[in-house]
Amino acid sequence: MFQNKLTCPHCKEEVATVGFRYSPKQWLFVLPILVIGLYPLFSLTFFKSYAQDDLQISSFETKIEGDHLDVIGVISNVSENAWTSVSVEGEFYDADGNFIGERKDFIGSDIFANQQENFEVQFRNVPEAVLSGEGKTVLKIVSGVCSDLF
Repeated sequence: MFQNKLTCPHCKEEVATVGFRYSPKQWLFVLPILVIGLYPLFSLTFFKSYAQDDLQISSFETKIEGDHLDVIGVISNVSENAWTSVSVEGEFYDADGNFIGERKDFIGSDIFANQQENFEVQFRNVPEAVLSGEGKTVLKIVSGVCSDLF
């Protein structure tokens, strides 16, 4: 099967397997490099913040313009993390409290640590019950990018 076989130079026996083993001194050198290299992966995976936990919509007002809904409000950052690309979702309910739709829009500004920021979002093609004033709108923070991680 193998044309070129490995033989021991001392006893002239064939060597079946070749393996590599690290000594404890070599592991003491390699292990810290692995830990330092994998730390960013662990910090992004296990220690990350969530926009839903750090950001809160303090107050908001809605205004109907044609077939879309304009929302103006204040969002508060209650954490030590700065956030960008924050996404706000509007959930719409009819007069009986039944879910009838949702829309999402992004806030254009950054929200710095322990600060408040004014925002304006616009939801297009809103359900008719909301446009007629019979429905209810609930706002929530959906996602964002924690800029302190980079």
